[in-house]
Amino acid sequence: MSDDGRERRGFFRIDDQVGLNYRIVSADELAINEGVLHIDANEPLPLANELEKMREVSRIHFRQVEKESPETARYFAFIEKKIDLLAHHIMLSTDNLFINNTQSVSISGSGLAFTAEEALSMDELLELKFTLQPSLTNIRTFAKVVSCQAQEGQFKIAVEYTQLSDDDRDILIRHVVKKQMSDIRDNKS
Repeated sequence: MSDDGRERRGFFRIDDQVGLNYRIVSADELAINEGVLHIDANEPLPLANELEKMREVSRIHFRQVEKESPETARYFAFIEKKIDLLAHHIMLSTDNLFINNTQSVSISGSGLAFTAEEALSMDELLELKFTLQPSLTNIRTFAKVVSCQAQEGQFKIAVEYTQLSDDDRDILIRHVVKKQMSDIRDNKS
């Protein structure tokens, strides 16, 4: 909160549905990892994350093709939709995080608010794993609890990301903007 009582946010926040898991981590564990989540080099990155990165790189080229040959661009867009449909089906059938733990959250490029069965202490450190819809992109980060309020037999937890990669922050920001645009279109209908 600022001195004049108004809340200031650095990122837009939306209400959304995500697959979410978290675990409490100690300060020692965070220090050992130097605040960085290590990905096993032999472990492939999630399919959705790779597709999202490729989509961003190809978007520039796609716009050029669209200008020069709209018919070819429509064909490429159709092929991309087919790839997305297949990837979505594969990921939904194999991602237990998404299947078992989908919940309503408030999300932004700087933090997340969710409901939990247990109270968490202020400044408690968490490792978060969540899956965005509909892209099924996976985000994994450390976060610090900034609020915990009792709410109808559960607890509303708000966290601030402490170690979010630039790539993941970009993915989150794009997701928020796309969801906002989608919500605006739906409200106009």
